[in-house]
Amino acid sequence: MQEELKDLNKKALGAAISYMGKVAWPTIALTFLVCSLFVLCIVLFANDVITVWLATPLVSVLTYMAYTPLHEAVHGNIHGSRSRMRWVNDVCGYLAAPIIGVPFASHRHEHFTHHRYTNIKGKDPDYLISEMGKGPFSVLLTTLKFFYAQNSFFAENNWHSADLKERVVYSAELCFSLGWRLLAILLIDQPGISIVVLVGYFFGGLFTAYWFAYRPHYPYDNTERYQNTSSLIMPPWMRPMEWFWLGQNIHSVHHLFPRVPFYRYHALHRDIEPILRAHGTPILGIWSRAPVTRG
Repeated sequence: MQEELKDLNKKALGAAISYMGKVAWPTIALTFLVCSLFVLCIVLFANDVITVWLATPLVSVLTYMAYTPLHEAVHGNIHGSRSRMRWVNDVCGYLAAPIIGVPFASHRHEHFTHHRYTNIKGKDPDYLISEMGKGPFSVLLTTLKFFYAQNSFFAENNWHSADLKERVVYSAELCFSLGWRLLAILLIDQPGISIVVLVGYFFGGLFTAYWFAYRPHYPYDNTERYQNTSSLIMPPWMRPMEWFWLGQNIHSVHHLFPRVPFYRYHALHRDIEPILRAHGTPILGIWSRAPVTRG
């Protein structure tokens, strides 16, 4: 049985490789679209073109969507195997980071640790998000803790071993991420600017923490490579809205093959679904969490 699973894993890797290595032009386009729309949203609100009731959910949506380019840049998926285009990858990461409020240069330390120790309490820095399951108040409190952990991980775990450049970049990113929000609140003379900037960010971050971190790894009781992350399948009526998730509901594919770009998750999942099932990967309904017989 183990030999059969090893052979299946090799086949899955072969399928995944066919989706890796190319320049991720859709991610580049997404980065500039999200950043442009985010700035436009703030400008329109500042000029009283849109209300706080429209600007706040738009900021939330764009905050969530900003994490995918950052996440892709952390994995080096934007430039693929084209090392000369690494600068494009980094530009996308640095542009998206101040929106989602997570420093790009230091996030790879936290995120790679999460990949290395997925679901291992005391080692996986994202394990704290498991506290979300304890009730509504815990959801809010855990989200705040998660924000803090994402920004403080480098300072607490890598600061002393980092060189001066890494420390300066990390500090500059933190200052810019906090600074633009403070300046917006102080300089934009519109009632509700604090709600747009802070509440909009909070709910965008909460959605990211819940759907990108909590739900794919729940119930946090399995550390096996093929079983520590779920594929969350949406019902047919939700398929027209599925683009909003940016493929992150198929999170098992990312943990198995992190160099596959997000817009290829669904295609690869279809290719290797029998292999995933043979390995015991949880393939569940996104709401019911009941096993789905066909994805």
